[in-house]
Amino acid sequence: MVALPETGLKAAELRLPRTDAEREAIAFVLALGKALHRYGTSANRLEECIITCCRELELDDAEVFSTPTTIIMSFGEPVELRTRMMRVEGGELDMGKLAQVDRLADQVIAHEITAAAGLARLDEIIAAPRRYGRVVSTCMHGVTAGALAVFFGGSLPDVAAAAMIGLALGVLAQVVKRSTDQARVFELIGAAFAAFAAGLISAVWPAVRPSLATVAALIVLLPGMSLTVAMTELATRNPIAGTARLMSAVIVLLELVVGVAIGERLVLAIVDVHQRTPAPLPEVARWVALVASAIGVSIVVQAAPRAFGWILAACFVGYVGTRTGTAWLGTDLGVLVGAFGLGVLANAYARWLDRPAQVVLVPAVLLLVPGSMGFRGMSSLLGHDTLTGVETLFAMFIVAIAIVAGLLIANAVVSPRRIL
Repeated sequence: MVALPETGLKAAELRLPRTDAEREAIAFVLALGKALHRYGTSANRLEECIITCCRELELDDAEVFSTPTTIIMSFGEPVELRTRMMRVEGGELDMGKLAQVDRLADQVIAHEITAAAGLARLDEIIAAPRRYGRVVSTCMHGVTAGALAVFFGGSLPDVAAAAMIGLALGVLAQVVKRSTDQARVFELIGAAFAAFAAGLISAVWPAVRPSLATVAALIVLLPGMSLTVAMTELATRNPIAGTARLMSAVIVLLELVVGVAIGERLVLAIVDVHQRTPAPLPEVARWVALVASAIGVSIVVQAAPRAFGWILAACFVGYVGTRTGTAWLGTDLGVLVGAFGLGVLANAYARWLDRPAQVVLVPAVLLLVPGSMGFRGMSSLLGHDTLTGVETLFAMFIVAIAIVAGLLIANAVVSPRRIL
């Protein structure tokens, strides 16, 4: 008979089966992790949140590991370890529901409601319809695209063309969401449609510059936010999550570039596309576009109306800070100052109003992220302009890490003192 190894534990010291309260707490924590991932929480923030919740719910031996596609959680002593691996899909940016989930986690941690009641409430939050309907969200795609065309130096015809194409992409997004297979190729189809439509508009309206209108219309689809989150995860020592998210962003960029190339080839076979140098709008147009894009992005990410003022202030601080930083540090590193300013403002929002900093941070960062630089870099590589492509892509990563550095410095200066 083979002797069992000594464990150093007596039978009386082995833990009894879990109580109902512990099982309910574990079920809530598992559902909370999936909800946070669903609404775009980065790996480092998600892991910190879950560990904090487990500690407050007396699940002291919990461990959590998060990647863009998997969440692994373990509970219990090593001799009775129970592990759950959850397969999760890419999340959606819904700041309104994220704030509700954060508030619910606070209530469960404070024992204002039980974990079982919290689990039921979490299901209600996820099942609830989005704050803004399809019509409003679709219209905001057009508003955001038109406003961002101003920042790219577009003229009034460019702004109008970008807004029309952005609106059409918003409609297309609502259609393809009904099918999983169609949703997986949305970036490719949307990019091809945007380039094709911009070429047709340019043929009819020569004042429109198709390349500018295309990039402005696709700005909502560019994975700039994923790129920034990936760099944040890498900077916070989450290499697996950061690398996976970074490669996902690169693949999306490639899909967009290939889609645009297909659209351009198709339209060139039909009409003559005009390329003109745009006449930028006056400086006051940029401030109007800043307000419009801030409101548009806020609605796209489903932020609550009460947060609009803070989001607009964060966008203003980020824009002014980036322009000031560019004058001080140059084009590549100037965005660090803007990211630091909006990071401080978002953390102040979290401290004063006891709400997640991401509600303010995400919409503002979306207007800073270097997705358009990555798109131009990939386009240059596809067009065999290797030198320009490599230089642009390298500049994209420099800008991305500058944004991350600004946000991390802001966290060190003004801590949000929040789980999220």
